[in-house]
Amino acid sequence: MKDNAKFFPLGDELQIWVRQRLELLAEYYSSLDVPMSNPVCAKSLDELWVAWKAAGITDSKAIDSFLNCFGIGFGQLLIDDLGFEWAYLEDEYGTDIAVRALPGTADTRIAPLHFVLRRWESNEGRYVEAALDQVDALVDEHAADHGVIR
Repeated sequence: MKDNAKFFPLGDELQIWVRQRLELLAEYYSSLDVPMSNPVCAKSLDELWVAWKAAGITDSKAIDSFLNCFGIGFGQLLIDDLGFEWAYLEDEYGTDIAVRALPGTADTRIAPLHFVLRRWESNEGRYVEAALDQVDALVDEHAADHGVIR
């Protein structure tokens, strides 16, 4: 199947929304008494995930807020550690905020909000450190497939 993905820069409103989610993420660290690294690292995100799950929050609005903030934090981790960039993605599944690496060549992409939501729905424990390693390997593979030196 041909990949018909289209990427666009985040508009001003989405940039503001992303920045606000990162600010709220810092509040979650504080409220759950989890040390926050700056920039956020995989280990601290895993610790925050475990603390949130242990808190047993059941309010759907609170869960949605946390998952959005955590997803944006995960996306920012991919940007900071693996060289991804924020993008607005249109593909066969619809539209979403995404991060992508190797723009214009392999266009490796992840929709971090969806990525995190899937892990919430499957009730996963710690996963961020392992996911970061897997994504890094995937980007290396895609780079090699397209003759790109990373």
